[in-house]
Amino acid sequence: MIDLHTHSFASDGTLSPVEVARAAKKAGLTAAALTDHDTVGGIDEFLDECARLGIAGVSGVEISAKYKKEMHILGLFVNENDKEFVGILKELRSSREKRNKKALELARENGFNISEADILSQKDGATLANTGRAHIGRALVNKGYAKDVQDAFDRYLSKGNPLYAERKTFSPKDSIELIHRAGGIAVLAHPIFITDDETELRAILTELKEYGLDGVECFYSEYTDEFEEMCLKICGELRLLKTGGSDFHGATKPHIRIGHMTNGRQTPDGIFEELLRYKHRSEKK
Repeated sequence: MIDLHTHSFASDGTLSPVEVARAAKKAGLTAAALTDHDTVGGIDEFLDECARLGIAGVSGVEISAKYKKEMHILGLFVNENDKEFVGILKELRSSREKRNKKALELARENGFNISEADILSQKDGATLANTGRAHIGRALVNKGYAKDVQDAFDRYLSKGNPLYAERKTFSPKDSIELIHRAGGIAVLAHPIFITDDETELRAILTELKEYGLDGVECFYSEYTDEFEEMCLKICGELRLLKTGGSDFHGATKPHIRIGHMTNGRQTPDGIFEELLRYKHRSEKK
């Protein structure tokens, strides 16, 4: 079992990086990646704990790319000590802080009684730079404005809704190149949130491959069986790597269990080994 898409409280998860590693071990995983939004701040302690527990830890990150719909690109096996990479991620976190402040301003303008304290009280060491829309969503739930975090996103926080605020992002091409410069493998995360149309998905992945995309998250906790099959088919046609991740956030998304993909299944054997082979071949070029 592997899970190459998880979050800690270094971004918008609720567990510490060490606790994410322990949750992975408890779930029987043999490999796990920590992929916090715009930060590698929790990677060192995550990798140390994975090594102590005897599971393969992967240094990762999740970057939002500027696109007509929300697009997230995972960087797997990134060098968490690369100074250029860490500096750019710091810029993105600064932009996240500005976005959160704007969302709070919009909340007040729209009559929502949501304060900065309602967000920061949700985790130790919280700032507006290391929290995200999920924390705003949780605050909306706690105040009775939404039934759950997904409802908060659907009605208020996603693009086109009253509390949505833009933040700095790079183009898909620049995001992929940034990950590559940090030694990582670039993977499109949960493409179902971009489109579930086969023709459109094929066109998007064809374009992204031209930019250097290495793989696609073909196994995910919130896919249908049909979408999973479609994703696998297109990746086979385009010769893209296949990865799998749950998008585990802890209590922020309590319905998602670490290591569990579509309908509770696990990522198939051999996926992680293929990633390692690809990484090794890339390093030798």
